[in-house]
Amino acid sequence: MRVLIPVLLSAVALAGCQRPATPNPERPPQPQAMAKAINQPLDRAKSVQKTLDEAAERERKAEADAQ
Repeated sequence: MRVLIPVLLSAVALAGCQRPATPNPERPPQPQAMAKAINQPLDRAKSVQKTLDEAAERERKAEADAQ
């Protein structure tokens, strides 16, 4: 019994270890960290621009209503 448990645990551990899937050679993987580093500031700038555009539109509308 003392020998059986470590052998079974070893077999289960080895069965859980699989080789990672081979990458597609025609389409290399895109690094996610680089894409995030590029897109995050751009998305933030777009949201700020949207906020500024909305504020300018409200201001124009308020001036037009005041006249």
